[in-house]
Amino acid sequence: MAGHDNDWNHAHLLALVWTPAYAAATMTAGWGGTAILAVHLFLTLGWFAAFERWRPHRPLWRSTTADVQRDASFLGMNALADGLAGVALAAATLKLAGRGPAADLPLWAAAPLAVLVAEFGAYWLHRAMHRGGWGWCVHMVHHRPAALNVTNNLTTHPVNVVLLKAVKLLPLALLGFGAEAVLLAAIFMQMQSFATHANTRGQMGWLNYVVGTAELHRWHHSTQVREALNFATAVPLWDQVFGTFWHVPGREPVEVGVETPAAYPDARDTWGLALFPFRCSRGQA
Repeated sequence: MAGHDNDWNHAHLLALVWTPAYAAATMTAGWGGTAILAVHLFLTLGWFAAFERWRPHRPLWRSTTADVQRDASFLGMNALADGLAGVALAAATLKLAGRGPAADLPLWAAAPLAVLVAEFGAYWLHRAMHRGGWGWCVHMVHHRPAALNVTNNLTTHPVNVVLLKAVKLLPLALLGFGAEAVLLAAIFMQMQSFATHANTRGQMGWLNYVVGTAELHRWHHSTQVREALNFATAVPLWDQVFGTFWHVPGREPVEVGVETPAAYPDARDTWGLALFPFRCSRGQA
């Protein structure tokens, strides 16, 4: 295992501590949900980026200037897509919030349950996209980089972002989860999304069976299709339930990325990747 040692992944462990503290402090201070999530996104990016520089898992996976430019471009595109498409989803969520069976749950129970419900939809969407077809043409963009680090977590196609948001938020709205529970779930899942992609050193031991980790998600990005499992990100429960959990302690995939790189745009070709789903041939799908 490149860069592996027997120490714990302190970047992830500490993030699991400071993230709920941040959520509690900002909600108590009366911040709006958008501000809380936006500030948390950049704090999380900075946190894991600092650990990647200090204790990288694989030094060769560090972002280059070209990588960061691509990742920043996708961040901008996805922020726009999220803002435009998310208006309707947010409106539906807020309109239905507190009007279903989950409405009467205490916050300490509602928030973790909201994570599981949101992850259920995300799991099945993710798994379906890996089966091929146009879904893979969209999702391939996220798998194109031949490295994993905190910034290339942002390299995800805007269509993927909108679909993912829909399958997470709509079930929560239909079940009547309150706005606070949805926000807490979103903060946790946002942190987990970056933690599982971060190029940070260390292992998570028994926590691999409780929360999503970089150790698990590296297998998902394997170029070997039989290893590219672990479709859940925040928590591994649905992979465990539906037989797609893959963890080999002390080992990791030899290569990450796509199986046939030549069939796709270059990993640093931002516009080629952004337009790929609309040019995708039947053979590439």
